[in-house]
Amino acid sequence: MLDIEWTTEEPAAKAGQLLVVPLRDGHDPEAIAQRFGAAVRDAVERSPFKAKPGDAFSFTRELGGALQHVMLVGTGALTDSSALRQLGHDAAREAQRVGAGQIVLDLHGAHGLPAEGADAPQAGSLLAQGLELGTYAYDRFLSEPNRRPLTLASVSVWGRSAAPADGSGRGQIVAAAIARARDLGNGPPGLVTPTFLAQTATEIADSLRKAGHDVELTILEREQCEERGMGCYLGVAQGSDQPPKFIHLAYRPKAAAKGGDAPARVCLVGKGVTFDSGGYSLKPAEGMLDMKLDMCGAAAVIGAFEGAVRLEVGYELHAIVAAAENLVSGKAYKLGDVLTASNGKTVEINNTDAEGRLTLADAMVYASKLEPELMIDFATLTGACIIALGPKIAGVMTRDEALYSDWSAAAERSGEPMWRLPLPEDLKEQLKSKVADMRNTGERWGGALTAGLFLSEFNEGVRWMHLDIAGPAMVSKAYGVTTPGASGVPVATILELLTHPLS
Repeated sequence: MLDIEWTTEEPAAKAGQLLVVPLRDGHDPEAIAQRFGAAVRDAVERSPFKAKPGDAFSFTRELGGALQHVMLVGTGALTDSSALRQLGHDAAREAQRVGAGQIVLDLHGAHGLPAEGADAPQAGSLLAQGLELGTYAYDRFLSEPNRRPLTLASVSVWGRSAAPADGSGRGQIVAAAIARARDLGNGPPGLVTPTFLAQTATEIADSLRKAGHDVELTILEREQCEERGMGCYLGVAQGSDQPPKFIHLAYRPKAAAKGGDAPARVCLVGKGVTFDSGGYSLKPAEGMLDMKLDMCGAAAVIGAFEGAVRLEVGYELHAIVAAAENLVSGKAYKLGDVLTASNGKTVEINNTDAEGRLTLADAMVYASKLEPELMIDFATLTGACIIALGPKIAGVMTRDEALYSDWSAAAERSGEPMWRLPLPEDLKEQLKSKVADMRNTGERWGGALTAGLFLSEFNEGVRWMHLDIAGPAMVSKAYGVTTPGASGVPVATILELLTHPLS
């Protein structure tokens, strides 16, 4: 992790340093001249730099016998969560580009940055998240000549107050949880198998227990899942030589262990299809290329679980993943098959590429038996959600107004865009089957909604919300604080939700 300090005094210039100065649209050019000289002011005015979000102007100057890199960066209002994360991210990226070992981030004149009060630590957290995520790279399979070593080691934030420093540690834990989710998503499918996910969960649980946390791990093998009647989940898994792994991480807060009131129980359920060929409803090659990312829901709940425990949230937390591969073989499930879920409902298969909802169905029934106060599932579930909302916004489905209000507020504070979609009861007509209780897909139109309606048959009366993260979890082009590949969305929102009281 980076060494991040907040100071009210201007740090001394030194070699290998990057000075970052955020500017807003409409800034005074003479302020640039007074600080950096008329030549820099004139160069800025001749450039396309207008201090709009995403704009940057970089140069190098000699100061006190040392060469200092300088970046003027356009930014939106620093009261905006996304703007703060973006500022930190862009600063870290530039530091890596020029090989700087230290960033001096000049916020002492930043208007709107919360410097005191309850909002100051949140500002510090968001900035720290951006700084850490700006150093992220998945380079496990790059040979040494192609790896870019991390040069950035420390950040000095020069502000009007050091109060935001109280949130830096939290932001770094959130960023580490996001990075964990990204690493799991970005790993090739030959590495990140159901067994690998189970091994990762084991390593996380061992590490958290060594740190003194009350964490338990249960991994159900195929036979144990059969005993529990998980026919939908096992139907998806049966086409692969990789054994399915049903993963259950559990955390109990220290306050509860000391005899305090029983904490609210929250279950996070993540889709864990580590590779999705589509089964006999086979995807085309271009549609299959990124299907190692079809377990980003699982990656999110595993990463969020680790972060939540390190943050010592006040909820009893359960992370549940039914991990499997969806492949084609002589053993694979077929169109027309009827599978029986662990709650006894039968499902006619009319599309083997609608497998995620089948694995989630048994995972949700399992979670509901824990009698949680709240259950949320996260899944890269439908291309229809991307068509509806685009690639950057997650679809949220719930009939619980208070829950949606809590979630949307957490998402806004975290800088992760969400949008609510309906669960229209009349569309369940599309899921009717002549040979079973239901089919696993409806018609093409409203596909994201019928997927949510399918899952609603398996929440067993528990307070529930469904997140379709197919767009923002799988990134094809870099934007904001994301890089191509797995984004780690919505880890930040999950952790923000869990650090506040639920309605």
